[in-house]
Amino acid sequence: MAENDERSPIKAVQYDSQADILSFSFIDTPQSAVAEEAADEVWVRYELQTHQVISIDILNFSARVREAFGPTLVYTERTDPQRLEALLGLPLPAKEGNS
Repeated sequence: MAENDERSPIKAVQYDSQADILSFSFIDTPQSAVAEEAADEVWVRYELQTHQVISIDILNFSARVREAFGPTLVYTERTDPQRLEALLGLPLPAKEGNS
């Protein structure tokens, strides 16, 4: 069996708690794209010519989590970059002010 060295296509995952939006980015640098609602409050941005997915935004994320897992589920943000990188297989950008 061949060894699979392929990394996840997700470049970044971000949660905006004020807007309650979970976003997945599939490119390293922002670029213009077309946005379409792929499902109820799930938006996909893609490059018009190639149809490459640029990002996916899930609106009202906390309500969706409560609906799926119940009101007793508690989410706390992990801040340990090495743990998150190991779980996701993604390199995480360094936060400003951290060395």
